[in-house]
Amino acid sequence: MGSLDLFRPPQEMRELSLLQELEKNPIVSQRELSNKFGIALGVTNACLKRMVRRGWIRIKEIDRRKVGYYITQKGLSEKTKLTIRFLSYIFKYYTELKSIFEHKFLEMEKRGIRRVVFYGVSDEMEIAYITIQGTNIELAGIVEDKENWRPTKIFGYELKKLDEIMEMTPDAVFITSFRETIEPELEWLKYLIGPKKIFFYYLLDVRRMIHSMK
Repeated sequence: MGSLDLFRPPQEMRELSLLQELEKNPIVSQRELSNKFGIALGVTNACLKRMVRRGWIRIKEIDRRKVGYYITQKGLSEKTKLTIRFLSYIFKYYTELKSIFEHKFLEMEKRGIRRVVFYGVSDEMEIAYITIQGTNIELAGIVEDKENWRPTKIFGYELKKLDEIMEMTPDAVFITSFRETIEPELEWLKYLIGPKKIFFYYLLDVRRMIHSMK
């Protein structure tokens, strides 16, 4: 999953993900599940045991080395409930995020910013793109780190490498993906920008704001 995971209730989302996967493939090892969803093997084991106790899944031995995790009728019903809660959460999340972006772009307009570059491809960047359409700010382009860059077009913009950012003559850079450790990239970005004054906006600030709304 992407960065939306930072705001999802982790236990419920893990349970929904596991149920969805087991419905497609009941004969799967705990290690395979752990690797697929990026969670510790012990956490996967605990989740499966909890779902067995609740009657959501039943375990059937296939052979000496394999077992199957089969969803029960109760588990299917619970999966539906979790899906509905998840969709409700996503709607609330996107609504709040769009409102926060509107305030950020309003702040940019007050500062006289006319051209902004999005730095980082993410689900949140898509919301930022939708929101910027209702402003007087021009999206000058979208850039990504070399290791994350690939030749593609997003919303009609050719994705550029970070090194090319100054060719777009931005007034501001909006870092539109959640990055806990971005200091090296920021140092390189500041080097590329040089003496020109450019404003920076961060999604990490957005995360703190959304947490405060809960």
